[in-house]
Amino acid sequence: MDGGGQTAQPVGPTRSFTDRLIGAARLDRSVYEEVERDTTATTQAILVVVAAVIASVIGAIFTDIGTVIVSALVALIGFAVSAGFIYLVGTRLIPSDRVEADFGQVLRTLGFAYAPQLLLVFAFIPVVGLLVFLVVFVWTIVTRIIAIQSALEASIGRAIAIAIIAGILAAIVQGILFSIFGVDVNTGN
Repeated sequence: MDGGGQTAQPVGPTRSFTDRLIGAARLDRSVYEEVERDTTATTQAILVVVAAVIASVIGAIFTDIGTVIVSALVALIGFAVSAGFIYLVGTRLIPSDRVEADFGQVLRTLGFAYAPQLLLVFAFIPVVGLLVFLVVFVWTIVTRIIAIQSALEASIGRAIAIAIIAGILAAIVQGILFSIFGVDVNTGN
């Protein structure tokens, strides 16, 4: 609960996990609204992120194991950090009078925004893999914006601003962590 706002009420799913996953990938805003309200969907959202990480690891099969491990860890930690920054930016830095969001709502909607990344399993295919990666990259930007709009009751412009500011903050934190741990982003070592 944030100052005077209401927390999401627990509701049961009105769609199956698979239907939610497909709906999120199809940019169905009602799916994002549903998972925002459904406090039982947090596990599902985390499963989407884990599945996306597994798909990207499989898609990077010809990459060295160090890079794969680092990428997987960065993706999982990045999900939580990104959700945190989106929540803080959207509720504290550029809040709206309409915002009644909690961190769980952001986490759930953002988790389902990872749905297109399941296609990264095909990224290992020569030539096609690059196209898959580019399409999934753009697609995921769109799903993240929709997730932010749903969780934070944001206009498209505000959602984009939140995504940009939170992305910059997350990149700074990621850069600091890579520097501390001596990770070379080009080799994974």
